[in-house]
Amino acid sequence: MLKETVISRSVRVMFAGGLVAGSTLLAQAALAQDAQQPIARVEVTGSSIKRADVEGSLPVQMVTRDDIKRSGATNTAELLTTLTANSMVGATNQAEGAGLSTYGESTASLRGLGASKTLVLVNGRRLGNYATDGTAVDVNSIPLASIDHVEVLKDGASGVYGSDAIGGVINFITRNNYQGVELNGYASVSRYGGGQTKKASILAGWGDFDADRYNFTVSADVSKDDAIFGRQRSYAQNAWRDDGFRDSSATPSGNLTTFLPTTTPNASGVVPNTLTSTGSGLGNPLSPNNCANNGSGYDANFGTCRFNSSPYVNLVPQVKRANVGGSFRFKLNDNAEFFTEGFVSRNVTLQQAQPSPYSNAFLSTDPAFAQQNVYPSIVIAPNSPYYPSAWLAANAPDVAGQPVSVSYRAFDGGERKAEDTATSSHLVLGFRGNVKGYDYDVAYTHNSSDVTERTLSGYQNQVALINLLSNNNTFNPFTQYQDPALAAKIRATNYVGPIINAVLRNDALNARVSGELFQLPAGAVSFAVGASLADENLSVNPSTAYQSGDVSGYGSAVLPLSASRNSSAVFAETIIPIIKHLEADVAVRTDRYPNATATNPKVSFRYQPFSQLLLRASYGKGFREPSLPELYTQQTLGTSGTFTDPVTKQAGQFNVMYGGNPNLKPEKSEQAAFGVVVDPVKGLSIAVDYWKINVNNLVTSLAPAFVVGQAAAGNPQYTGLVARDSLNNITSIVGTNINAGGVKTAGIDVDARWAILKSPTYGNFNLRLNGTYTTKYDLTLPDGTVQQSVARTVDAGGNLLNAVSNSGAGVVMRWRDQLTLDWKFQKWGASLTNNFQSGYYDNVRFDTPSEGPFTAQRVGAFSTWDAQASYAGFRNLTLTAGVKNLFNRKPTDVITGGSYFQTGYDPSWYDPHGQTAYVSANYKF
Repeated sequence: MLKETVISRSVRVMFAGGLVAGSTLLAQAALAQDAQQPIARVEVTGSSIKRADVEGSLPVQMVTRDDIKRSGATNTAELLTTLTANSMVGATNQAEGAGLSTYGESTASLRGLGASKTLVLVNGRRLGNYATDGTAVDVNSIPLASIDHVEVLKDGASGVYGSDAIGGVINFITRNNYQGVELNGYASVSRYGGGQTKKASILAGWGDFDADRYNFTVSADVSKDDAIFGRQRSYAQNAWRDDGFRDSSATPSGNLTTFLPTTTPNASGVVPNTLTSTGSGLGNPLSPNNCANNGSGYDANFGTCRFNSSPYVNLVPQVKRANVGGSFRFKLNDNAEFFTEGFVSRNVTLQQAQPSPYSNAFLSTDPAFAQQNVYPSIVIAPNSPYYPSAWLAANAPDVAGQPVSVSYRAFDGGERKAEDTATSSHLVLGFRGNVKGYDYDVAYTHNSSDVTERTLSGYQNQVALINLLSNNNTFNPFTQYQDPALAAKIRATNYVGPIINAVLRNDALNARVSGELFQLPAGAVSFAVGASLADENLSVNPSTAYQSGDVSGYGSAVLPLSASRNSSAVFAETIIPIIKHLEADVAVRTDRYPNATATNPKVSFRYQPFSQLLLRASYGKGFREPSLPELYTQQTLGTSGTFTDPVTKQAGQFNVMYGGNPNLKPEKSEQAAFGVVVDPVKGLSIAVDYWKINVNNLVTSLAPAFVVGQAAAGNPQYTGLVARDSLNNITSIVGTNINAGGVKTAGIDVDARWAILKSPTYGNFNLRLNGTYTTKYDLTLPDGTVQQSVARTVDAGGNLLNAVSNSGAGVVMRWRDQLTLDWKFQKWGASLTNNFQSGYYDNVRFDTPSEGPFTAQRVGAFSTWDAQASYAGFRNLTLTAGVKNLFNRKPTDVITGGSYFQTGYDPSWYDPHGQTAYVSANYKF
């Protein structure tokens, strides 16, 4: 692996810079018949200078096309879960997004530093960030069918690539100069139903670039992933356990609270129809034996009726994908070419969840009530036939005979369904070539992300619903379904239509020149210089209904946003051969934004005293300017995930103030790495790299559950972030973007490859291990508290760690690895893959007393096995069959610290498809 080999062909791509596209070239092993050809120079991810060495000064993991096939992945997000350096901490996927406003997005987070600090490229060029998020690329927009291989630079690279390359770089290289036609079909089925996938793709190419002076390669694929619901998995059907282990139960119908209307006139001398407080809880008149009457169940932990939302929740949403990609290259002469490449993708995600809940707390964020002078409460009057007179006289005599407020879950309105349509486009036009021994590359890049969400059912216009039900003597809050006439009127309050459209566009122009400067005794000094200009425009357009704040489940009013900015960058890099076998790579880059300018260096060393040993080290500084949404998104009230308020002991969702912060400072980082690559015996190569990254001015938002816990404990840094009414009910939590203290993380990567046997009789056996051991992940909070977050979700006081309970959630695993054994013999092939993660400490039990002791629950190590076999004995046809989670390993019952709505397992690391069989066919002609 370390010996210089002939490079079959340089894959040319433009350098990635600033907010613009970039360039990287990947070394490829030559065929045996090319052994007498001269060694070609290529560019390696992390550098913009061509070189002959395959193994460079920076650790780069290669995911080959064979690796992609062996994974059985059907989309890019699924493929990235196989990378041990990729973490769900700071990232999100479509499964975790159930019930949350992620709009179908899936992201990557190298080192767990966040999707905003992981640079995602296609052919070395930047993609546009997802419009509703604005901080990261939706990796599902990248067409998997067109991917040839993936390079993962597991080292900070802001000095080379610019902003947001702090955690590392994931570079997808697409197939080009392809000739012929290739058809693919794929189908899968899970053991317990749901989650079936069907996919078809085509790849076609015309012209040999070298012989014909042109090549046109195009790909297209379509797929559909069926949904999985909690009711389809035994471990995910219940939101709580009656033994007190965990409880994520939700608001049922029939919970009574005091009705406390305003009695004093306002400035105009009018007594408004508002509330002085959301009220005190009185209980639920339904006894333990008849909670099912209103669609709920008896929760022994609370001693009352609670709603079990788990059966309704998408464990995996339904997703339909379609994309078209292509490239065209034309050789103008022997030293120049014109090229264009790009793709268009469309993903449609259907999110489904439980019927909408209503309570005074939820309705309090809707400004439409005050505008229309309507009480934000469903009121049961004493003259209602459903007024619980006897129960109130026995349990709350002080309010007996008075109007009371009641909670309600709108079963008659139907389950909530919302559809997210995301269209992404990527286009590159450019020229590249060589003039007098110097390579040049000039390109224009256009990226666009267009995301629209619309409701299909189950989301009511709240004022209309409350006007219908409040003081309505035909409304029975203690039954699941109303009489047909009232049920039809409830359905008529549903809002069906657009919620939001967001568009993020990026246009960039960049140029680069590279070549050799002069000779030193140890070799030539090479250089690269370049510059970039970029323009970014964001437009967020909520519908009139969303702007009113009156659509259930969407929080308060959201206002339109229009923002834009220009940026520029210049960079320089040089490779200096210091002595024989020792070289230094020095890079510096200056990025300029309207509110910040930063210059970041990067230096790395590569020392190879003999062919079986390579030593490498690097040091650099990083920089990330906050994104437009992080800075300028309007601050509005939304809802949290379900957790328990330690003050009132009430469990549920709470109002949270989300939004941007124009006063955010840029994030700054410093990283270092040292590694060794050794080939101890023929066929065996082992790479071990230590890495360390420190990030300051970390842009984040504090998890609502964490903020409430700290405020309840009296921490003065957080008490002002939680607002309560006179009865101590939470009215709002501040969750806007802030600059926290920072994060320090470190660890070791292992990449081992062993060609066990090459036999004409028995075939070729190969073993590969990729693993990541995280030694440190320390998050510093605004008050100076340091949270040690490796392999745990709570601190010694039982408080959720912000790193693992914020949006994206997840667990910082101590050790993750993937071990693959593959075999090839003539027309046959097979592989067996083990996916392993070490154990960790989960949340404390739900029934833990407020005074403790706080005992984190131990979750043991977990692994699954995947198997695959293929046969290529038919002309032009390859058949493949495989099983994911071969032994049907079910998840550990966990409590989690995440903000997602799935229960009974952690969706950040367990795939609810479970044991899944699949078949695929590939036909070439």
